[in-house]
Amino acid sequence: MKNTPALVHLSSETEYKKYYIDKYCKNTLITFDGISVKFYEDQFEHAFYESSNKKKRNKDIFSFDRATRIDWIEYVLKNPKAELHLGWDRNKKIYNKDRRVAIISPEDYVVIIRLNNNNTAKFITAYYADNSASEIRKMPLWRQP
Repeated sequence: MKNTPALVHLSSETEYKKYYIDKYCKNTLITFDGISVKFYEDQFEHAFYESSNKKKRNKDIFSFDRATRIDWIEYVLKNPKAELHLGWDRNKKIYNKDRRVAIISPEDYVVIIRLNNNNTAKFITAYYADNSASEIRKMPLWRQP
């Protein structure tokens, strides 16, 4: 697959949200392995905000850095070279086969989806895994059921 898409530089959070809604929420994206992923407007904050206090895990600051990689979500989901791992349920402290974590090298960009029935999924979040890429790669591999 080609190189990662160019970064998207918009002037405001409002413009990024409109871009996200138009590109992702109004369409269904099909992954490289045939999973139909739906995007919802309420996931915008989860994907493009950061926490001012990591201990509280509250996402309260819009991140232009995260938002500039908005087109990378599609790139990762459609990339057959993405590494696929089981997601982690931090509340139950177990791996969850219904969460798929896709990460690409060498960019270390992550996209997480939650799998539903009938080969469908919901977009959860996406981010540059600058501090957690090595930990993600230690997680069990995800296998299509």
